[in-house]
Amino acid sequence: MPLKKDPKPAGFRSDIQGLRAIAVGIVVLYHFWSHYLPGGFVGVDVFFVISGFLITSHLIAKPPKNIVDVGRFWMRRVKRLLPASFLVIFFSVLGIWIFAPQTVWQDWGLQALAATFYFQNWFLALTKVDYLAEGDAPSPFQHFWSLSAEEQFYFVWPVLIGLLVFTALKYKKQIKYIVLAGVGLVFVLSIAYSLYATATDPGAAYFSTFTRVWEFAAGALVAALGAKAHAAKNDLASLIGSWGGILAIAFSAFAFTGDMPFPGYIAAIPVFGTALVLLCNSTHKYSPNIFLSTKLFQFFGDNSYAIYLWHWPLLVLLPFVVDDFKWPQKFAALALTLILSVLTQKLVEVRFKKFIETSALLTAPRFLAASSLVLALFAGAFYMNSVNVADEAQDINKAKAQVEKTVGEDCLGASALSDKCSLPNAAQTPDQEIAPAPVAAKTDKPVLYKDDCFASQVTDFKERPVCSYGKGKIKVALVGNSHAGQWYPAINRIAKEHGWQVDTYVANRCAIMGEGQRFDDEASVQGCEDLGDWVTGQIKKKDYDLVISSNRQSEPLAGHTMESSEAPATEAYEKILSQWSDTGAEVAVIRDTAWPGATLENAPDCVAENSDDLDECNGKAEDWIPMDPQADAAKALKDPNIGEVDMNDQLCKDEKCYTVIGGILAYWDHSHLSATYAASLSGTLDSRLQKAVGSSKLFPTS
Repeated sequence: MPLKKDPKPAGFRSDIQGLRAIAVGIVVLYHFWSHYLPGGFVGVDVFFVISGFLITSHLIAKPPKNIVDVGRFWMRRVKRLLPASFLVIFFSVLGIWIFAPQTVWQDWGLQALAATFYFQNWFLALTKVDYLAEGDAPSPFQHFWSLSAEEQFYFVWPVLIGLLVFTALKYKKQIKYIVLAGVGLVFVLSIAYSLYATATDPGAAYFSTFTRVWEFAAGALVAALGAKAHAAKNDLASLIGSWGGILAIAFSAFAFTGDMPFPGYIAAIPVFGTALVLLCNSTHKYSPNIFLSTKLFQFFGDNSYAIYLWHWPLLVLLPFVVDDFKWPQKFAALALTLILSVLTQKLVEVRFKKFIETSALLTAPRFLAASSLVLALFAGAFYMNSVNVADEAQDINKAKAQVEKTVGEDCLGASALSDKCSLPNAAQTPDQEIAPAPVAAKTDKPVLYKDDCFASQVTDFKERPVCSYGKGKIKVALVGNSHAGQWYPAINRIAKEHGWQVDTYVANRCAIMGEGQRFDDEASVQGCEDLGDWVTGQIKKKDYDLVISSNRQSEPLAGHTMESSEAPATEAYEKILSQWSDTGAEVAVIRDTAWPGATLENAPDCVAENSDDLDECNGKAEDWIPMDPQADAAKALKDPNIGEVDMNDQLCKDEKCYTVIGGILAYWDHSHLSATYAASLSGTLDSRLQKAVGSSKLFPTS
């Protein structure tokens, strides 16, 4: 029996459905082809303003009088939103289980739980903004951050509006003005915090509910102005205002980029643009309703929620199913998104909602409790299984011993790249035995991470922890960003052999060179620059015998592109290396290592996904070996106390670089050496350090 089409409710505005179509359209296009629409992420902000307007309009018309009314409001949201979202979460978890490599199970299982209980935005704010997580593939639940922020808004807003209406009635004031004052205060407080947080911690600020409330409040202010303020108008002012709002949204979608701090002051452009369209409500014959009211826009508006839910999991999971995910495959994914969205809208959003409304057995509260429990158990079982898989893979030494039996001692690890190794493929074992297993490799990091030894952008590099290891008489400083930290497992073995005390001066992302690099906020730019001067002061103060340094130029210098950074960065390194050498210390610069991130999202994920053809996870040396202005500076200085060490022949051979080398997985993400592989290079690094600095007193046992 075909589903009868519901009549549009009183006060229905076709322009709002059209705005929803624009919002979901630019979000989807941004996710599929971000290079064509770099600011398409502002579609989420359009949704936030619309939600604030519609919910506040409803609450003002029928304000909650007690907690029972608030509960009824929440249950209406449950019936409207949760069935479809739970359906998508369920099938996404199923898709991960069937198609995705085990390396992503644990993280994605946690995110499934976060999406189920609508705190995905806080999960991302606390974890995914971490520099060390940047090489992780995005999960199928990442887009639930905006739905989580919206649900949190829905949870609090009826209470606030109810209190404002109660206050107005008690003190015999006009409801309109009390609501305007209350919502206005929330707007001001939130936008002030948004400006502060975006400037100081932009990664976390993007996902925070508190930095986004003002966007909902912008729509709420339009609603609070009263029905007359946003009543349909057929005049020139409303015509100009409506088109101005549409152009503001379009400008944002095309002109904004992901490099811009968001949602700071620039978010006001799409937010106020959307609010302007809602306020003007133009019915002029030349208004944006020319296209907003068309059947095409109404179709996408009606299905916008389901489209938003389905498009992202399909975009994330389908590349695991098809080898090549380019234009034809993306169009197929879009077509599948539309099919699933229409079915979801008709059968779940409409029909299932009606079933809950009329069922005496499956009421909204029971549905919420039962479905949340079932989905949580399902996602929890998936997560626990992923933990078990990870635990089984953790015994790296045992796995390494098994690999050695397979390949022999001469071809274990970097030895496989030597001419004496007779493996058919010098970098990989014949039967693809790997240690550490890809799941374990993701946690195979130097102890510096566990010991929290890194200066971080979170504190603008102003907190500068120094970790000390060993009690030897020879004092060594390990200096640089995470690409210096990756060498600690090898340096630790060398230190034990020669009696070194190693102090670490390491930072996340910031290359320690005494120059500011490009970050989202000026405080981090300055903090990174100051870090170089501080480290130089510490080297002079503590009278180190040896400084070992390595840096990845992951960010361009402030005011430069990556290409134009090379020459000034080399000059900066020449200056700071000379300063270190002037303290009396020997200085050794380890040239930056081959970088799989040039062609891969994540090395362990790739290995897990392509266990039958590991060559898919290898790359050309010309692509993977990055520029290194610090190593170039060390070579250019021709200072006998400053030497350069190049270890890339332990990762690459014959113009090809490898992720699995002699059975050892060489990377724990898209960039950093695994602790197992780094430690295996200690002997080679030791001998090359000795040649580089040439001081026998640093290597007394050699």
